[in-house]
Amino acid sequence: MSEKYYYVEPYLKTIDAKIAGITNKGLILDRTISYPEGGGQPGDRGTINGIVYTDTIHENDEIVHVIANPSSFKVGDSVTLNIDWAHRYDYMQQHSAQHLLSGILFNKYNIGTVSVHQGEDILTIETDSSFISDETLLSVEYDAIKAICENHRIYYKEMSHSEAEALGLRRSIKVEGDVRLVFIEDVDVIACGGLHVSSTGEIMELSYAGSEMIRGHVRTIWRTGNRAIAKRRRDSESIKTISAQLSAPEDKVSSAVQKQAEELKSLKLKLRLLEEKAALEELKNCNERFFSTTYSLASFVPSLKSGEFFITHIDDNRLQWLYYGSESRFSCIKAKFKELGLKGGGRAPLYQGVCSIPEEELLKSIKEILI
Repeated sequence: MSEKYYYVEPYLKTIDAKIAGITNKGLILDRTISYPEGGGQPGDRGTINGIVYTDTIHENDEIVHVIANPSSFKVGDSVTLNIDWAHRYDYMQQHSAQHLLSGILFNKYNIGTVSVHQGEDILTIETDSSFISDETLLSVEYDAIKAICENHRIYYKEMSHSEAEALGLRRSIKVEGDVRLVFIEDVDVIACGGLHVSSTGEIMELSYAGSEMIRGHVRTIWRTGNRAIAKRRRDSESIKTISAQLSAPEDKVSSAVQKQAEELKSLKLKLRLLEEKAALEELKNCNERFFSTTYSLASFVPSLKSGEFFITHIDDNRLQWLYYGSESRFSCIKAKFKELGLKGGGRAPLYQGVCSIPEEELLKSIKEILI
């Protein structure tokens, strides 16, 4: 079994080791700094002698470094393992932030944690509550940021099962025997086998990103560490860009966007009414019942009261069609759907869809079917 150096020196980025075993998935080393997936924290990745391994997993009580061609190595080979430190540290930040948030939720609001997920962009914490107000979660965010600024020490300690239970942990202990506890000084203590930063200050930044319901519980959404910083910077750049485009101060961007949205809605209504008027004139002045138009097909709908029409329109390089007429007549067209590359449907007297053959060819075929 591999020596778990990731517990001894969690900040170690490289280590020399020997290959102790080979499986069809990867390599087992006599010692490793590569953390295997568990407790909501993904496995480490990196290189072994310069060859990329993509994950670290538990398999039959062994730690396996997942690599594409493990048979290229031999048992007893000396190797150098380098972990992808940016990836590891990112999840150490996330994991510590999750403990911090779960501790605050429990200690201040008596809200328990049911499950957690450390994703590639966000951290989610499913709680045992059916309702939590945004006001409460913003208060949790504030308390967490305060704890980050206070730079509380984060450390590990092993205790017997009975000693750990006596601490009144916020969650029951799932393992037997001695227990590895993670302490955030003056904030939280919980049994955990994951890796963490050494102080809350290393979390750097944290932001509340919303909540949603899952299985009758509130699942809270967060960004932490460099992810929170990157999101803040993206948001800031977006606001600056919108501010410049609308010639509005940054603190007035929201109202400026709302005003422009209302103006756009009004203009779209005016345009629709003008198009409908133009479509009506086209129907009056056109001697054809089967024709192509530059107006949107929707603009013809209010004017179609009687008769039979087949109208086509190209929008964004896509040929659209509209048929107005009886169900029995449309059935003649529907019988040729596959042959004419037609898709769509509707209910008498109005049918609409798209077509994959050229417009002129479609109109010619429709005339042959209906005339």
